[in-house]
This record gives sequence, structure tokens and C-alpha cells, in this order.
Amino acid sequence: MLASVARLRSPLRAIAVSAAVCASLAPSTARAADHLHWNEPEAWAMFYFTSVTLFSGLGAPRARDLWSVEAGLELGTIPHLDEEQRTVGFGGTKTEDLNKAPIFVRPRITVGLPWKVSLSLAYVPPIEVWGVTPHLFAVALERPIYERGPWTFGVRTYAQVGHVEGDFTCPHDVTNFPPGSAGNPYGCDGTSQDRADQRYVGAEVGTSYRVDRLWGLTPYLTLGANYLDTEFHVHAKEFGIPDRTHLEADVWTFSLGTGVSYQISERIRWSLGLFFTPLFVTRPPETDDESDSLVNFRTDVSFRLL
Repeated sequence: MLASVARLRSPLRAIAVSAAVCASLAPSTARAADHLHWNEPEAWAMFYFTSVTLFSGLGAPRARDLWSVEAGLELGTIPHLDEEQRTVGFGGTKTEDLNKAPIFVRPRITVGLPWKVSLSLAYVPPIEVWGVTPHLFAVALERPIYERGPWTFGVRTYAQVGHVEGDFTCPHDVTNFPPGSAGNPYGCDGTSQDRADQRYVGAEVGTSYRVDRLWGLTPYLTLGANYLDTEFHVHAKEFGIPDRTHLEADVWTFSLGTGVSYQISERIRWSLGLFFTPLFVTRPPETDDESDSLVNFRTDVSFRLL
């Protein structure tokens, strides 16, 4: 009896060992996160689109009445990228579908707190628009430090967590072609479901000057420092093999904002600004960094509810 059990265990043990060896030799489709250098093409793309969502102020921080409540809507342009700028995949050799949405829209609520502090909460819900589904939550605290006559100077801190989903690596127009063909050279089998995580913290100082002769039009200038912590998760199938590439990249950046704000009425305020953050990238076959910064327009309308 014992001999029979021993003979049975021997082939089972051989099968188990063989299976373990085969598993160790088989290619893995789920990769550990690759941490990118800040100037690699994929990292540049992650920093570029995360910077679009920076929750910076459109104006100098200002005092609000205690427990007042404002509802606001912010809109920012997303510049169109040319083919060279979109060639970021596989170390800068594959063109990705990055020209999805032309604008970024974010609603927010701002509450006046004690000591002249204001709290702003913003949320972009997971509603698919232009082929992308955002899910972003941002928070900011601001306070004026100096207010005298037409001059205002203040500080602001902000942070964001969340992600954006879309078919960036295997878009629908590519999957219309057979895998391996000229229109689909990387073998996309169906549209991808990729996810870009966009996290950051930042702080900025801002100043403004109210021009009474121009009906209270108030030019402003802001300067910020930001830490971007980004990830990109590929969820695609290429030539029948699942691709679960996971990329990480982080960087410190600074940003500048300038524009004007205007108090339309006692309850309504409007702002228009130009935003700039310098970014750098090394695109193959080049070996030196080149500047490819984000410059976009932003506008905001707020309405005092209480």
C-alpha cells in the first residue's frame, strides 16, 4: 500500500515541478512598475496632462465673508499635440492617441472660513466625454496676507488625487485595421482601457492690483511650485497577448499664471488667465533635452450662493 502511494506521489511531484519550471519560463504579461526618468517621453506626457489639471488660482487669494459659499466653474484649454509630441510610447517610438479632449472643465465649491481662510473643493465626476472618463478630486486652501488699497498679496496650497481613463494606446480607429497591418502595426486586438493616475501637491503666491479707473478690473500674477506623482496603467491586448505595462514618474515643477479678474456684480466674479509650466523631454534619436512646456488659457466664473 505504501509502495503504491509512493509510486503515485512520484509522478505527481514530477508534474508539479514541470509546471513550476514552465511557469517560470513563460513570459509575464503583468509587469512591475517601471520608474521613468523625468525627461523620458512617456513621463513628459504624464506631466503635461497632469499640469493641465493643476488647481492653481485664477487671481490672488482674497478674503471672503465667514461661511459664505461660492459655486464656480473653471475651464481650461488642452493644446493640440502634433505627431512628434504624441510619439511617446515605447520610449518615444510609438504614436499614442493623446488628442482626446480640447478642454478641461472643473466645477468647484468655495467656503469662507475663519481667519480669512478659504476652502475650495473640486470634483470632476466619472462621466465619459470625448472618449475619456475622468475621476478627479482637488482641494485648495488660500489666504490673503497683505491687503492695502488696490494691492492684495496671498498664499494658496492645493492637491489632487484621481485618474483619467481612455483608449490611449489602442484607440478605436486603429483597431479597425487587422493586427500587424500598416494601420495597426502594434497588433491591437480591441480598444484599450488605459488609466492615467494624476496626483500632485502644490503651493503658490499671488498678487493683484485693482484698477478703479477700469471699473475695478484686477490684473494678477501667481507663482507656484508643484510636485507631480503620476502613473500610467496599460490595459490592452496586442497580438493576442495582454499588455499590463505599469509606468511611474514624478517631478518637481514650477508654474506661472497671469490674467485679470472682474467683479461683474455683487454675486458674480469672472477671471481669465494664461498659465505656463516649463517641461522638458528627450525624444529619440536626440540625446539632449528640449523644452516642450504647457501653455494654456483658463477662465473661471463664480457665483456667490450665501
